[in-house]
Amino acid sequence: MTGERPAEGCLVAFVRVPARVFALLVVVPLRFLWELLLVTVLRPCGRALGWLVLQVCRLLYWTLVWPLVQLYRYVLVPCGHALARLGREVLAPAGRAGWAALRRCGRVLVALPLGWLGRNVLLPLGRGLLVLGRHLVVVPLAALWRYVLAPCGRGVLWLLSGLARGFGWAARVLVAVPLVWLWRVLLYPVLRELGRAIVRAWRIGGRIWRFLVVRPCRWVRREVWWPAKAEIGRVLREVRRALVG
Repeated sequence: MTGERPAEGCLVAFVRVPARVFALLVVVPLRFLWELLLVTVLRPCGRALGWLVLQVCRLLYWTLVWPLVQLYRYVLVPCGHALARLGREVLAPAGRAGWAALRRCGRVLVALPLGWLGRNVLLPLGRGLLVLGRHLVVVPLAALWRYVLAPCGRGVLWLLSGLARGFGWAARVLVAVPLVWLWRVLLYPVLRELGRAIVRAWRIGGRIWRFLVVRPCRWVRREVWWPAKAEIGRVLREVRRALVG
């Protein structure tokens, strides 16, 4: 029928009654205490705290910010303008004049005397030292190289080259030729026969291994293991079929 509420089970009724009792005994008193605390404590304390913060901000403004603003406006700004004007109209012209005077003094007291000294004293002295060094050092060293060191060097090189050729001939005759003969006549045939013997023995060992190990293992696997494995599998299938049936 329309307008009738659907039937509720016992579990719904069993849960609804404790929920309503909990709401009545716990939630309602907590809401009442919250409203009471909000009206009697939190709102007055919030208003008092806001008023206190406002008064502190005003006090900080009138004791710190406003004096600093006035100091900047009526002291620092005029002083800055005055210093800028002083630098632009007094210090800059004075600096340019001092620099020009210093440049003139440097030119008269330093540049001109140094130029005269280099032109009339140092340059002739350097030329004389170059001529003296050429005759006392360069010419004797060139003669020493040309007539003493170069001939001695060529003699030493000729002697060293002769010794090297002698050592090369002796090494070839006394060392290289006997070693080549020893390798060709004795070592190479022995090593060749030894290598052939090792290869032949390796092949024979492989054949023995295949004949004594590999073939018996294959025969055991083919003739014993695979039939036994198949028979065991068949028995297990029969046992499983008997147990299931």
